[in-house]
Amino acid sequence: MNAIDVKGLHKQIGNFEIKDLDIEIPKGYITGMVGDNGAGKSTLINHFTGLLKADRGDVKILGSDDIERDRENLLNRIGMVFAEDNFPEHLSPAKLEKLLTVYFEAWDSAVYHKYLDDFKVPENTRIKKLSTGEKVKLSLAVALSHNAELLILDEPTSNLAPTFRMELLDILQELMINEEITILFSTHITSDLERIADYIMMIDDGEILFNMEKEALLDTYKKVKGPKGMLDDETNELLIGKRDNSLGFEAMSNSWDTLQELFGDKVIVEKLSVDEVMYFIKNNRRDV
Repeated sequence: MNAIDVKGLHKQIGNFEIKDLDIEIPKGYITGMVGDNGAGKSTLINHFTGLLKADRGDVKILGSDDIERDRENLLNRIGMVFAEDNFPEHLSPAKLEKLLTVYFEAWDSAVYHKYLDDFKVPENTRIKKLSTGEKVKLSLAVALSHNAELLILDEPTSNLAPTFRMELLDILQELMINEEITILFSTHITSDLERIADYIMMIDDGEILFNMEKEALLDTYKKVKGPKGMLDDETNELLIGKRDNSLGFEAMSNSWDTLQELFGDKVIVEKLSVDEVMYFIKNNRRDV
């Protein structure tokens, strides 16, 4: 079963276009969404939360195919953390809770205060006086305190200190012990995803370039390096995003085993990081 099902989603915003996307976000897993700024990550998230409506296509969230009709119910079941919070800045986290208990049916006050304490967010300081990092931590505390089935995190770690980033990743992994929770984690810090994500989805210029299980992605594609003049037109077709340097070439390939059979130890095969996968795919798109 999927937490999010998207069929033929199309949206035109000025010169930017989301292009008839089909997306499946499986329930009970962490899916990392990667892409450059302006690639369409936030536009997709805004469709998932009902802030944008598709020009055409269907978006089903937690079994509901009418986000507008079921908005109140869905927002009780979804925890959201955006790069910018929208909390009333004149309130303190303690006073904010009075609003949250009305808004969320399954609000858990004990969990909220535990996270505020764990995250070292001052409860009685006005939100406008909190640091950027403290505001992100407050948003996380809220998102984790109403028994959400789906957590949508849009760049949650970008303004956090490295030590707290690691703590947050541990918290997210602990939440996944309960396989009823699904996390969609949009970030440009791909090392975070390499540590905790089960699936990785890349969006570029409004198109989904891949949506794969992380281990399958990194097992399927490898970095291939070799000397100049080794390749002919046929073997060159086995490479993705090839770039030449003074010593030879390097590229990504899902036919790396074939190249090893053909060239033996003349070709070097190495593991890729998620960053490198993105780089070679982008490089390949520029060359097309």
